[in-house]
Amino acid sequence: MLPEDTVFALVVLPLLGAAIALSSKAFFTGKRKRNLEYLGAFVGLVLPWVVMIQLLPLVLTGQAIEGIIGGWHESVGISFRFDGLAWLVNLLGFTIAGAAWLYSLGPGPHGPHFTAVFLIQTSALAATAMTADLFNLFVCLEVMGIASYILIASSEKQGAFLASFSYLMVSATAMVFFLLGIYGIYRTTGALTYTGIINGLSGLPDHGGVVTYISLSLIVGAVAIRVAVMPLYGWLPDSHALAPHAVSSVLSGVLIKTPLFALSRVLLLVPAGMYAGQLMGYAGAITALVAVIIALSQSDAKRLLAYHTVSQIGYVVAAWGAALYVGTHTLQGSILMAGAFLHALYHAMFKGLLFLSIGTTTDCASQRNVYQLRGAARLLKQAGERIPITTITFVVGALAISAIPPFNGFASKTTLSYGLKDSWQYSMLYAAGIGTMASFIKLSRIYWSKPEQQNRFPVPVPNANKIAQTFLAILCLGTGIFAGPMYRFVVTLFAFGAPNGPAPVLYSTQTLMNTLILITGGTAVFLLASTRIGHNILKIIRERPRDFQGLFVAFSLGVTGLSGWLLFWG
Repeated sequence: MLPEDTVFALVVLPLLGAAIALSSKAFFTGKRKRNLEYLGAFVGLVLPWVVMIQLLPLVLTGQAIEGIIGGWHESVGISFRFDGLAWLVNLLGFTIAGAAWLYSLGPGPHGPHFTAVFLIQTSALAATAMTADLFNLFVCLEVMGIASYILIASSEKQGAFLASFSYLMVSATAMVFFLLGIYGIYRTTGALTYTGIINGLSGLPDHGGVVTYISLSLIVGAVAIRVAVMPLYGWLPDSHALAPHAVSSVLSGVLIKTPLFALSRVLLLVPAGMYAGQLMGYAGAITALVAVIIALSQSDAKRLLAYHTVSQIGYVVAAWGAALYVGTHTLQGSILMAGAFLHALYHAMFKGLLFLSIGTTTDCASQRNVYQLRGAARLLKQAGERIPITTITFVVGALAISAIPPFNGFASKTTLSYGLKDSWQYSMLYAAGIGTMASFIKLSRIYWSKPEQQNRFPVPVPNANKIAQTFLAILCLGTGIFAGPMYRFVVTLFAFGAPNGPAPVLYSTQTLMNTLILITGGTAVFLLASTRIGHNILKIIRERPRDFQGLFVAFSLGVTGLSGWLLFWG
């Protein structure tokens, strides 16, 4: 088999699995139907790992598989490039997708339709990771979006259809502007492939001038909506809070990060990309702090986690943007880009774990209000958990997101801090870390506090939930313990040509002192938030008005600001 064929197996296998799942509904019933659906999931989520292992030696040596699909000419064909970055994004996608699908066997959604759409979304993610064509990137993002609309609505909860429709409208609006940006780039360069675009721009005396800057701003702005960077985050909390728990973990852990790293391929080639990355990095630092304040105000457990998704993606974008600005070929840029991906990967693990463990807990208690739900650990025991797996896995996820050693969140946030030290972004992220600690002290009360009203009929916890949660908890601990090898592995796969340098020191007097300050500060913030004044302030934040018009205005201002920034600096 040619290397090109091996690469496309990552896209084809999930599609084949989706076809098998749908055929199970069309031709079989009962046990045969279920077994064939499971076979489809195995083909789409397990067999790609065989391909990933086969391709690993190649990408570890810095090689890449690239070309034109079908052997067409570059002007009409679809370009692709599979390298270390694509391998890492697929690692992120298939890891979380597999755990999430396994979890769905418990609380649902169930059935061939869900499995098929889930696998189609996974296939689109793999295609996004290796596309080297701007229009094909648009197509891949649209397929991921369409699958997400369906999966969000599949929960059939009150408000889920409205949240799905809201996501649809916001995403469709953003992608219209994405298309306008593509048109501007194509009109200027006559190319849609990344290499064709950079060659076209390099032949122009002003690198395309105003048209290029505005077009790039439209593309970056559209991706910023998908990534949910402030102030373009308004669509995310409802869609993630109302989606099924398994879908929430994938949306939060994978789907909002993939467009960001796909955009890296474009911005690394375009001369003005470093300035676009710089402004995005600034927005990411602000996002991390503002979103965690909003998260602290929430009363709904899953909505609290959804706002923490916005906050944590702020960490990723802050490091990612700074890496693009200083240059990924430099030592600092290499550390920042590796830190950005590591935090994206680790966030997928611990946030996926948190969505699943909190989903199991709230389903068991039939209650999601963090001010009313109490004694959840006892309820889970009544539901048949002799070993408190859900409570333990929640604690693991909470410690990881709060950057407590030796869990993986500590490793990735320390790496980010090392790359951003002596900058104002570092201070913003450190303050966000204190807010994160306060939020999870607040959320943890649902387990430890004494129940005010005994629930005599807790919902049993399926074994699939326990297996999926345990798997992610082991990953959170294991990747934290082996943080050094993981860092070197990611740096090797990125292969941006940066000089070799020492890995960030994770365990030192300074980092451990910072952790102690973080715990103390988080506890103090939680106590202040628990006062009457603090409660009233948080209520005002929680009940602030949100609407589509505000998001559209924010997008317009953001694109205008980015265009002005590029015109001034570019």
